Formats: sequence, structure tokens, C-alpha cells
Amino acid sequence: MKRKSKGVFALLIPALIIWFIFMLGPALWGIYVSFTNEALTGPAAAHPRFVGLQNYKRLFRDPLFYGSVYRSFIFVAGSAIIGQAGLGLLLAALTSQRRRLWPKIRFAGRLATTLAWLAWVVPETVIGWCWISFLDYDGVLNEFLRFLGFKPVYWLVHYGMLSIILANIWWGTGWSVMLFKAALESIPREIEEAAEVDGAAGWKKFRYITLPLLRGPVMVNLILITIWTYGVFGLPLMLTGGGPGHRTELMTIYAYKLGFKYFEIGYGTTVSIGILLISLLLTLGYYKLLGRRG
Repeated sequence: MKRKSKGVFALLIPALIIWFIFMLGPALWGIYVSFTNEALTGPAAAHPRFVGLQNYKRLFRDPLFYGSVYRSFIFVAGSAIIGQAGLGLLLAALTSQRRRLWPKIRFAGRLATTLAWLAWVVPETVIGWCWISFLDYDGVLNEFLRFLGFKPVYWLVHYGMLSIILANIWWGTGWSVMLFKAALESIPREIEEAAEVDGAAGWKKFRYITLPLLRGPVMVNLILITIWTYGVFGLPLMLTGGGPGHRTELMTIYAYKLGFKYFEIGYGTTVSIGILLISLLLTLGYYKLLGRRG
């Protein structure tokens, strides 16, 4: 038995080495850089020095950082928790082969699932250009409004946060649909049949039977999409660039600007560490809220 365990561990060594080099190693290096004044230009670029907690003290006095935290919370709550998780669960329930809530329009359910999947597998850059062509002042949406006799709207300027939330929902919902559909199909039929015998049907069966059995998949989905959404960078940068002003400047965009626009690598990395800590706290919150109840 011990020899078998050693063999399994030996097979895992290459994967562990890759994980350390490309995941744990950069994370540890980022933590170290957050305690330095490293920069891309000037004396600090050639000879960075250890500054202790100076970057973190600056972080807690930075109003732009607090603003980016607030906007990131809105973005994650709107596009991940309410949008992707909520819409994904709804689409999964409506298109489930077992429940067949759309029996007469089964094609519509398959079409909705296919579109969600296609959006999820398309690269982020392509998604960004699609939404720019749709929401731009001379884009598809405004051309349709002109055709109906309405005035065009500067969607990316006046409704910047709503625009990036909707774009991210459209991009990421496919994952939630896939996970929830698999979870719904894994529920034993005997449990549902027993509930129907007891008089539970429709919404009551879904509320009191199906949802409690989905607590585990819901927690896994919330953890993953929260981490992924906090790390979303390319899509909002392409659509709004963090503007106008700072109205759509998420933590990822703020960290990017600090590092590659103002060349403050050390302080920009400190903001990135803040993203990591917030994601960790939210993950623990999900576990406390859903995991222990399960």
C-alpha cells in the first residue's frame, strides 16, 4: 500500500512542479514585491528597496483604492452573483431534459443553452469587440434606435457600469448553465417522485426539494465565478478603460494603471494582493453561509 502511494505521489511531482513555477511562485513573488518600491522607471527600477508596510499604509489612505473596491463589489454582485449564477440556474432549470419546462418549444431551450455555451468559449477579446460594436454610439443598438425614431445614447459613457456588467453576464453565464444542468440531472428521481406523491409540484418542489440539494454546486459555482469575476480585466478595459473618469475603474484596472501607466509596480502589486484577500474573504463567507448548512 505504501509503495502504491509513493508511485501516485511520484506521478504528481511534474504537476506540482508546474503549479509551483506558474502559480505559487508568482504569487509569493508578488507578495514580496508589495513590500518594495519597485518601479518600471527611475532609480527604483534598477535598485528596488524593501519599504516594509509603506505600500499598505498608503493603500488604506488611498480614496481611489476604496472607490475601486466599491465598484468591484457592484460589478461582482451584478454580473457574477445575480447575473451569471441566477441566470445560469434559471436557464438550467428551464432547459433541463428531465423537467422539460418547455416541452412544446424544446428548440428554444436548446438554442438558449447553445448560445450560452458559445459565449463562454469565445475569447475575451472577441467578446469585447462584439460588445463595442453593439454599444458604441454608431453601433448596432443605436442604429436600431434610430430606425425606431429614438435618439442614440452614449451607452459606454452614461451607462458604463451597466454595460460591463451585462457584457460579463453574457460572457460567463455558460459555465453556470453547464454546472447547474449537470447538478440537476444528478438528483435521484426517487426523491422528486416522492415529493410529487406528497403533493409538491412546480415552484414548491423546486424551492423545498431541488434547491437544498443544489447547495453544494451553488457554493462551488459562487466561489469560482467570484474569483474569476474579480480577476476580469480585458473586457471592462476594452469597453470603458475604467472611465469616464473613474466610474468603471475596477480593482484590476486600477492595479494595471498603477503598474503600467504610472510605473509603480510595488504599489500596483499591493492592490492586486487586495484582490486576493477580498476573494479569500468572500470564499470563506460562502462556506460559512452555505457549507455549514449543508
